[in-house]
Amino acid sequence: MFLPDTDRDRRKRVPSGISIALSQRRPVEPPIDTAVVRIMIHSPNHADDLGLEDGLEALRAGSEFSGPIDPADEHDSYDHLALVHESSTEQLSTVIPFVERGLERGERCVYVADETEPTTVLDGLRNAGVDVDAALDSGALAVHTAADSFLRNGSFDPDDAIAVLEDAIANATEEYDGFRIVSEMSWALRDASVEALVEYESKLNRLLLDDNGIALCQYDRERFPPSVLREVIETHPHLIYDGTVCQNFYYTPPAEVFGPDEPERELDRMMGTLVDRTEARAELRKRRRFLERQNEITADPDASFGEQLQRLFDLGCEWFDLELGAMARVDAERDRFEVEYTSDDHEYLEPGVELPLSETFCAGTVGLEPSECVDDPESDGYGDALVYEEFGLQSYLGTYVETDAGADRTFFFVSSDRRADGFTDEEEAFTRLMGQWVEGQLEQLQREEYERALYEIAADPDEPFDEKLQRVFDLGCERFDLELGGVARIDLSTDTFEVEAASGDHERLDPGTQTPLSETYCRLAANGERTAEVTDPERAGFEDSLAYRELGFESYLGTRIELENGPDRTFFFVSSESRDRPFSDAERTFHHLMAQWVAYELEYEERERALQASNERLEQFAYAASHDLQEPLRMITSYLQLLDRRYGDDLDEDAKEFLAYAVDGADRMRDMIEGLLAYSRVEAQGDPLEPTDLNVVLDDVREDLQLAIRESDAEITVGELPRVDGDPSQLRQVFQNLLDNAITYSGDDSPRIHVDARRRGERWVVSVHDEGIGIESENSERVFSVFDRLHSHEQYEGTGIGLALCERIAERHGGEIWVDSAPGEGATFSLALPAVGESTPPSR
Repeated sequence: MFLPDTDRDRRKRVPSGISIALSQRRPVEPPIDTAVVRIMIHSPNHADDLGLEDGLEALRAGSEFSGPIDPADEHDSYDHLALVHESSTEQLSTVIPFVERGLERGERCVYVADETEPTTVLDGLRNAGVDVDAALDSGALAVHTAADSFLRNGSFDPDDAIAVLEDAIANATEEYDGFRIVSEMSWALRDASVEALVEYESKLNRLLLDDNGIALCQYDRERFPPSVLREVIETHPHLIYDGTVCQNFYYTPPAEVFGPDEPERELDRMMGTLVDRTEARAELRKRRRFLERQNEITADPDASFGEQLQRLFDLGCEWFDLELGAMARVDAERDRFEVEYTSDDHEYLEPGVELPLSETFCAGTVGLEPSECVDDPESDGYGDALVYEEFGLQSYLGTYVETDAGADRTFFFVSSDRRADGFTDEEEAFTRLMGQWVEGQLEQLQREEYERALYEIAADPDEPFDEKLQRVFDLGCERFDLELGGVARIDLSTDTFEVEAASGDHERLDPGTQTPLSETYCRLAANGERTAEVTDPERAGFEDSLAYRELGFESYLGTRIELENGPDRTFFFVSSESRDRPFSDAERTFHHLMAQWVAYELEYEERERALQASNERLEQFAYAASHDLQEPLRMITSYLQLLDRRYGDDLDEDAKEFLAYAVDGADRMRDMIEGLLAYSRVEAQGDPLEPTDLNVVLDDVREDLQLAIRESDAEITVGELPRVDGDPSQLRQVFQNLLDNAITYSGDDSPRIHVDARRRGERWVVSVHDEGIGIESENSERVFSVFDRLHSHEQYEGTGIGLALCERIAERHGGEIWVDSAPGEGATFSLALPAVGESTPPSR
């Protein structure tokens, strides 16, 4: 059975032996992949799933036929359909859309009712949206009964019925595009023999073959005996049962039904069916084994991509009986073909070989279909191709592998032997299946490669943000195949777009250039879209925008960056070339990942600027405060000394003690103020860093501390010390503080101090070890806090600023300082400093 074609129709074929489930009134679906269609088995309750509008459309044949279903194997009839139903609901769910479709196509439709009331059919058509009254009035639709059609002469005669239908088709096609008859066949149970019914149905096949008519005969499975239905099935090329259109390999052509050799042909058909079924089962088992092996290969978590690819090549060569499997990079625009992988050694095809794509069989794969096969190069149009004339390749089976980023590929198999039987649909489908896995793996490898490159850029501690941003721009331009990357400040309230950084030269995207935000594609990202894209500016509503009209940008991918401590930005890429496809989810995700890094860096820079400004203000305050405190402190000290000189002899012991406390407090305050001044001047008044010999620095410190060393009977040993990039005067302060502390906190024993150094990467770590009283581990950070002392002034003198000053100096040198200690076991203070010529900026 078929539906007539129109010039607008797209034809789709389904090979014999395939059943296709139909769904009522669904849109027409894309062509079915014949290699993966399953034979559908339904329960009788699934009749509501039937929808002839898309089901029969999916079975339409080529232009040489007058209807849409492929003919049964070795037979010509294709427009005679039998519906075997088990309920009225199942019956009408097929009949209504079938008739409706005929009316839509401009055919004359006749319904022959018997047990079903005509009003039931007409009401069903009305519910489907058909203007039944108009169709009846115009003659496009007619409803008859068996009595006034098949039995109009009082009894059934097959030849008479066929003659009536032949006249009806001839008359209808003078005015209409075809003739469609839908008949309930229950009348045959009363008024026709089985032989007469079978004769009629068989002759109807021949009539419909030559005329522009189609017929749907309805059989109630509950009413017709199995023996009769068996005969009916054999006379219909196609059946509808349980929501499925089935091509009928039990069909018997009219010539065989009524020919003298019918028994012998029936025997041949039965034996052929047995052989076909056995061969089909063997082929299914073979296919299942290959699919299982493919799944094992692709699911192996321990195998590399190259190893898995090699095993797929071997599997394909075995199934297709071809010599070589390979994968090549291809570029249709540049006519480029480069072999990337091969399964074995080959005289001409080996990794790295480049050829014009047009000289290979892969030209068809890239330019025509998602998969392509060649089994006769000359008749297939490759008679002059290099791979045939010079390489001697005779057979080819391949598929196109398109990737989001990087070069596209072809995945293929070739042989120098010609295949006698060509390639089957199943072999082509298996090649596509392997190609789909290769596509997924390539995209995953590309994603990992780009993510790794982004991580390497972000993790580089020695490169400033501006340089890393340019590398990120370059990476994004490569990943998205766009020309230019940029970062711009945006403000929705003022409609401001100001370029902050860009990856290339562009007259309207130079840093500092301002444009109304509403005139840019970035307005999409600014208005709330996480990641926005433009691949068709006119469709997206930018036909009058500056970005499209004047700057000529055709493609855009951007993300808004919202900052807590500064103006918002957009991070974007643009190109003057249009894209033939939207950005993929993987591309959008990678862009968002890059934007997150940019956001982090911008937040960090904003915090650093704010912190630097705060530190500068604090340093100015500390300097001003300590400087201003010195004058009143000098006055206090002077007047205390004056009191002592003038009235010292008149003071009692308590007064003298009070006066001594005051003088001591003033002296300690003076030391603290001087320490605070030194702390605030580390950055502002330090000398430039230069190669500094720490042996010389330590010798000067020991000279300054010789009195303390002699009085405490300290023993100081020093290993060979390195040269570092440093400020000699500040490093001298550090070592003087560390040695003085080691002597001060030595406990009851004479101080034993050792100074040494060791190399650690690009830094030298200089350590000062002592055997003194030690420090509790929870205080190992506290000792570097300003004015935070672990002991009272009565126990140990000091201002509580010495180690804080050491830490500040270490940070200025791009280094760090820390202590390892335990109570009663001494302490080791370690200072990390950059080696000469390897100065490191302050760590984050």
